[in-house]
Amino acid sequence: MKTAARSTISSALLRIRAAGAALLLAAAAAAPAHAQLGSRTSLADAFRPDILQRDITLIDSVLQLDELQRQVAETLMQDYMTAFNTGVENLKDRMKAAQQEAMRADSSNPDAILERIMSPLNQWRTEKRAMSERFMTDLKHQLGPQQQEQWPALERALRRERLLPDGDLSGESVDLWAAIARMELSPAEQEAVKVPMAAYALALDESLLARERELQAVEEQMAAAMKTMNLDGMADVQEKVMVYRIKVRETNDSAIDSIAAAIGDRGGDFRRRALEAGYPDVFRAHPVTVLFQQARALEGLTEEQRAQVDALAAQFASACEEENLKLLASVRADEPKAPRRRAAARRARSAPGAAGAPGSGQGPSPDDPIVKGRIEKERMGQPFRDQLMSILTPEQQAQLPGGIKVDPAGTARENEGRKKGSLIGGVEPAQESESAGGARDRESQRRDPRSAPGAPRAEPPAPEPAPAEPAPGS
Repeated sequence: MKTAARSTISSALLRIRAAGAALLLAAAAAAPAHAQLGSRTSLADAFRPDILQRDITLIDSVLQLDELQRQVAETLMQDYMTAFNTGVENLKDRMKAAQQEAMRADSSNPDAILERIMSPLNQWRTEKRAMSERFMTDLKHQLGPQQQEQWPALERALRRERLLPDGDLSGESVDLWAAIARMELSPAEQEAVKVPMAAYALALDESLLARERELQAVEEQMAAAMKTMNLDGMADVQEKVMVYRIKVRETNDSAIDSIAAAIGDRGGDFRRRALEAGYPDVFRAHPVTVLFQQARALEGLTEEQRAQVDALAAQFASACEEENLKLLASVRADEPKAPRRRAAARRARSAPGAAGAPGSGQGPSPDDPIVKGRIEKERMGQPFRDQLMSILTPEQQAQLPGGIKVDPAGTARENEGRKKGSLIGGVEPAQESESAGGARDRESQRRDPRSAPGAPRAEPPAPEPAPAEPAPGS
């Protein structure tokens, strides 16, 4: 009995020390504590500033600061970051001291110890919020009457900059302002998109705030489910948040359509750019598309061959677009089911003898609709690839970059490659599905690049001028 008791206490101590170390590591690296809820959990937020140096550019763009105002804004930013960095260092010291004190007081109660460790963090949240509010108040005092009218637009833009990147669904984090900027709209087109962009800014702000409120509301529920490793409980919490993630995605998708309609003739180009940015795994270039481009660039094509290649390429583009739309529908329908699917996969992995079993989570499932859609899209290109090869001579085929060298006397090597399921310029469909199976996870891991204070990070390239969000009623 004594041995069992000592084992229990030792286990508890290990858990306490591990938890305390994890918290301190989170403080140093700004790592998310509850990855299941996305990156903007309260622990991750505690070690990230609410205002960044790059936000000065956004503030200037929305408020049209004069030179003196910009200098004041820069000074306010420096003061804010100094106070924030000092506060974070103090927080780390306070958390470490709280852990040590709690361990000395009662090392047998891990919950009480964790509560003591978290206490300084709760105090810091209040201090941190006061810092950002002071920055905003001081900045607002520098503005003239017309700039004051733009203040609500600035608050929305800053919230959007902070919250938009935290999506877990494809299409949830797409930046349509960046897509608009890359279009280099004419003055007439810029005027045409003002109304839909203003409506979108309001709708998106509402959706982002609703998602943020829900994330904060369920954080304790997620912590409790994680503590007991309640897989269904964790999935339940994630599905609550998923309702709001879908709303953000739908807001973006609807805006793509309305903005494209407003642009007019170039609306199709905008829709393509926006969808490619929001759903990169759906709209990435098909290997056969690349093959057509390579074939079209070959020297020595006759006029007849060029015409045949162009006609076939047009047919392929139409077929590819059809497959893209089918895959897009699958992504929109299936991605929100991921929390429940992950819970089932974890449960299957923990079952006796489940290692490597189908559906155990070891790689993408062949029954996954999105995996099926990717494979179908890949296979769709094979007949077009064959037809393209029939247009080219064996010598021209051999000139294709990375292409299979075709024996002029026959197609033995080509047939052998087909038996293995290979594609010129691409990969075997089964292999492709494996490599692409984690694309959604990689995309969901794309997070706000805000990092721990003082940590080096690459600044994003300066954005192209984008139309500033119009003031309400303009």
